[in-house]
Amino acid sequence: MDFPRLGVFRAVACARSFSRAAESLFISQPAVSKHIRLLEAELGAQLLLRAGRRTELTDAGRIVDDYARRVFALGQEMRRALGELEGLRRGYLRIGASSTPGLYLLPAVLAAFRQAHPGIDLSLDIGNSQEIAARVARHELDIGFVGALPKAVGLQVQPFVSDEIVPIMPAAETFAARPLALDAALQTETLIIREAGSGTRAAVEAALAGWGHQAQRVMVLRGCEAVKRGVVAGLGFAFVSRLAVALETAQGVLKTLDAQGQSIRRNLYVLSRKDVHASAAALAFLALVRKRQP
Repeated sequence: MDFPRLGVFRAVACARSFSRAAESLFISQPAVSKHIRLLEAELGAQLLLRAGRRTELTDAGRIVDDYARRVFALGQEMRRALGELEGLRRGYLRIGASSTPGLYLLPAVLAAFRQAHPGIDLSLDIGNSQEIAARVARHELDIGFVGALPKAVGLQVQPFVSDEIVPIMPAAETFAARPLALDAALQTETLIIREAGSGTRAAVEAALAGWGHQAQRVMVLRGCEAVKRGVVAGLGFAFVSRLAVALETAQGVLKTLDAQGQSIRRNLYVLSRKDVHASAAALAFLALVRKRQP
């Protein structure tokens, strides 16, 4: 089995595109096509189908993709185990996080960890809670930090910090005459919410349903920063983590609505796989996260 060729197949399977796979691998698209043809010839099965601009896996392709994912995951575990022979002097740690922990909690922890363990290669990928949980389950990330309980199976889930979600509106003078109470805002203003799969959105929708409230107008924006920028621009109001707007409220760019005693609280969670032994780097990072909780 040609493992580099199998790696090219994994890139196409993940990207669902020959061109995007070529870009990620820094090779030409014809080279990608050649690797796939040779792999299909070696295995005696068609693995990929091109449907317009999108590439889909055949039944055989899905089987090969599943085995390939496990092969490369074992290879990563092998490198991690070898790295642990050196303690925390070398190795790598792949971290994933949803917006709230990824943008507002973890950067300071990453800086402290890098200073303490400069030989560990760190990466941080940001996605919504469902995306991060799925990637941890697929061995693509070592640990994940999310704002909603995951639907993926095979994960160890532990709460690590409590978070409060608050309703915000722009602090500009043009909004001074608008209603500041939550129930009135839901009737007269546009509610800006996160995309499906967001832990913040799930918490907000559950809270509104429990309170018997329903927004009259809704706009969906992807990512916490997009939501905040939409509020600043005057598109409406939104619910975000208090951690996410500490700077904007301190600077007077955003202000909170009167929630009339209705508070949305949730846990943020740390995820890892149940069937994978945590590396020394992962354990050291988690210890630092808990030490630096806000």
